[in-house]
Amino acid sequence: SILNHVIFSNFYLQPDLRLNKTGSLTFYESPVEIRFCKFFDNNSEDALNIIRSDFIIENTIFSRNAFDAFDADFCSGVINNSKFYYCGNDALDFSGSNIEINNIFISNVLDKGVSIGENSNVSGTEIQISNSRMGLVSKDMSFLNIQNVKIDSTEIAFSVFQKKSEFGPAKIEARYIQ
Repeated sequence: SILNHVIFSNFYLQPDLRLNKTGSLTFYESPVEIRFCKFFDNNSEDALNIIRSDFIIENTIFSRNAFDAFDADFCSGVINNSKFYYCGNDALDFSGSNIEINNIFISNVLDKGVSIGENSNVSGTEIQISNSRMGLVSKDMSFLNIQNVKIDSTEIAFSVFQKKSEFGPAKIEARYIQ
């Protein structure tokens, strides 16, 4: 699927956990490219949920979504030049995924700016997180490698831990290079 200049707004979805659908918009085993889109005022567990798929997200805005803005499970993907505002839960939430994020702005998130788990590998550059509960979180054998990261006005900037006994420790490597 290729989505360009599409607005997703005011969706409401009761999660159908039998079908693994938790998003206002869900892609399951279906590659997708999303460019110049907007996801706002959605009231579902995830504004966008991508599962077991390759994806590209560029120049896209997520704003005022009730829970997670974007959740990727067992995916490979790239997110470039995108913004995440006023998230009711996490801005970016990755499980079992390999993701690259570049030029990302996150602000006013009630939980985590970037959350990775279940053996995820996430790398990126030019990440700004402000006015959020938590900045970068890595758990359960995940590795988060970020350059040119700037975090301000958060309760917790970095958090690394093991949540599930079947996984080992996690790691964050973050650098700010002027």
